[in-house]
Amino acid sequence: MSAYRRAPAAPEAFNWGYQLQGKNGNPLDVDTLAATPHDMLVIDSSRNGENSGRFTAEEVAEIKADRAVLASYVSIGEANDFRDYWDKDWTTNGKANGRLTDEAPDWLGPVNPDWPEGRKVRYWDEGWRDIVFNDEGTGELDNIVDKGFDAAYLDIVDAYYFWGAEVKKNQREPGDPRSESQAAIRMADFIADMADHARETNEDFFLIPQNGAYIVDAIKDAKGDHSALLERFYGAIGGIAIEDLYYHGPRDENNKLRPDEHQIRILQRDFVDKGIPVYVVDYITGDNRIDRFERMAIRDGFIPYAAPDRDLDRMAGPLDSAAAADFLM
Repeated sequence: MSAYRRAPAAPEAFNWGYQLQGKNGNPLDVDTLAATPHDMLVIDSSRNGENSGRFTAEEVAEIKADRAVLASYVSIGEANDFRDYWDKDWTTNGKANGRLTDEAPDWLGPVNPDWPEGRKVRYWDEGWRDIVFNDEGTGELDNIVDKGFDAAYLDIVDAYYFWGAEVKKNQREPGDPRSESQAAIRMADFIADMADHARETNEDFFLIPQNGAYIVDAIKDAKGDHSALLERFYGAIGGIAIEDLYYHGPRDENNKLRPDEHQIRILQRDFVDKGIPVYVVDYITGDNRIDRFERMAIRDGFIPYAAPDRDLDRMAGPLDSAAAADFLM
């Protein structure tokens, strides 16, 4: 595998933004996205989540112009019933929260109780991997690379923890991982294979896993020498993104300030100290709350983004570079 090379100026992508849909569920708008001043932008590859709404290469180029990094969101740990790959015959009601039928693929797992539009997937299964990328170039990742995105922003990477530590025994099938370490190894291998595949088309393409901060720890806890896998994993990624690191709790937005100090140390040790940027998104509003979040994140070596709501249907303004410089003094 060729050594990972960041896209030009990616390490300087100090301001970043994150939006997956338009306000009130409306489609994403090219002109609005193109006008945002963020150095790095994370969006869906489709204006409405469907294949019919995929951005064209020309639209991607317009959104990407004068920007360091344009990344496309893709879920690799759950299947969603609003995506085109979903088959209504997989469940009794055609939705993710229905009971599985005999038509359901082996890789389709339990429904996510916190997100009824999605079901966990056995991400190591070839059937699911073919949906994400394949030799015919028809996968979710293939489209992202083909349209000219610089990176893929991978959601539900922490699905490895579900399969390794949380899945109920009566939901476990033969061949499922029997430990968190085994599940983490399979996830890291999946991510590394995604990067290898994407770089057959764009050698500078990289991946940004969201969450899963403890994946390196879990791999190191496994028996045997997994240094080669860790090298492939680090080579595949150009950053890691983390949600709810400082303000976390039961509410969608504006939870109490509770910095996750242990996770902060893990992110610093396993990513920042290895030159991997850490992008942090907390769902908060209010000048004082945002100011405190940005100061703490920058102090800890991270790149913050204060998203105004968890629906990610509007963009917050960029971090003020002058203020950030003051934070670091």
